[in-house]
Amino acid sequence: MFDNWQLSSQYPTLFAVSRPVWVNTARPLPPSGARMDEVPLFVRSEGLLVEPRMPGHLIAWLRRSDGSWIAVVEVELFSANRRSRTTATLWLPAGDVSPDDEQSA
Repeated sequence: MFDNWQLSSQYPTLFAVSRPVWVNTARPLPPSGARMDEVPLFVRSEGLLVEPRMPGHLIAWLRRSDGSWIAVVEVELFSANRRSRTTATLWLPAGDVSPDDEQSA
C-alpha cells in the first residue's frame, strides 16, 4: 500500500504497525436515520451491517502535513445475515481508533 511513500529517517511520517483495535465507525459511516420498519426485510438481512464500534486491525499511522495522525485500519465487514463479507481499509482520524487491550495482552 505504501510502496511509493518516501521514508525519512530524520522525520518519519509513516509507521507500519500490526495491532488489534476498536474503531469508532459512527463518524465516518453514520447511520442513515431510516426507520427499520420502513426498510425491506431482504435489505435488513443481506445489507452491510455497520455497528457504531467495531473491531479492526491497525496497519499504519500516517502523519499529515498539518501534524495530525491518520490511522490506517482494516475492518472485516459482514452482511447482517453473515452470509457475505468483505474487508474495508479505512483512513481515520486518530481519535476514532482505540487499543483493543483484551486482544493485545
